[in-house]
Amino acid sequence: MSTTQRKISDAAVRKATGKGWDEWFALLDSEGAEALPHKQVAQMLHDKGYIASGWWCQMVTVEYERARGKRVLGGTESAGFQIGVQKTLPLSPEEAWALIVEPAGRALWLGTVPELRWEKGAAYETAEGARGEIRSFTPQKLVRLTWQPPDFPAPSTLQVYLEPSGKKTAVRFHQEKLASAEAREEMRVHWRVVLQKLAEFAESGE
Repeated sequence: MSTTQRKISDAAVRKATGKGWDEWFALLDSEGAEALPHKQVAQMLHDKGYIASGWWCQMVTVEYERARGKRVLGGTESAGFQIGVQKTLPLSPEEAWALIVEPAGRALWLGTVPELRWEKGAAYETAEGARGEIRSFTPQKLVRLTWQPPDFPAPSTLQVYLEPSGKKTAVRFHQEKLASAEAREEMRVHWRVVLQKLAEFAESGE
C-alpha cells in the first residue's frame, strides 16, 4: 500500500506500539491474519499482548487489511465504510470523561437526551431525532453505541475512546457501518467539527 494513502505515519505507529507498519504486517502474516475476519485479528493483537490499546488494535488491523487488499480505503467487508478522527484536549482522563458523558458536553456530540442510562442495552433517542442503543461502556475509557440520525438509512456504530497523553487526553471518534464513501467524508467533517466544539467548551470552563 502506498504510504500516501495512510492516515497514520510509520513514525506514529512505531511510537505508540513499538513497531512500524512493515513489522506489523510481517507479524500478522505469521499469525495467519490474512485468512481471519477483522474482529478476530484485532482481538488477537490484544489477547496475545501485542498491543494494549483497543484503538490501536483496530488501526493496525485496518492498515493490514488495506495492505493485503482486503478492503478499499475507508471500507471493510464487515464494517462498511468507516472513519476515525481525534483531538488531544488539555484535560485529565477524568475531566475528559466528564466532558463526554455529562449533559452539557454530551449534547455537543450525541445530541440532547434528557435521561440517558449509561449501561449496555439502554436505548436512547435525542431531541434532534437520532436514536440508538448503548453497546458497551467502560468509565474513563470507552463508549460504544449505535447511532442513527434521521437521514441515515441504517444504524452506524460509533465508538468514543479516551487515551491519556501526558497531562492531556486524546479523544477519538471511530464510526463504522457507513453506507458510502460520500457518507464517510461527510462524517469526517462532522466529527472534526464536534471535536473542535468539545475543545472550545473545555477551554471555556463552562
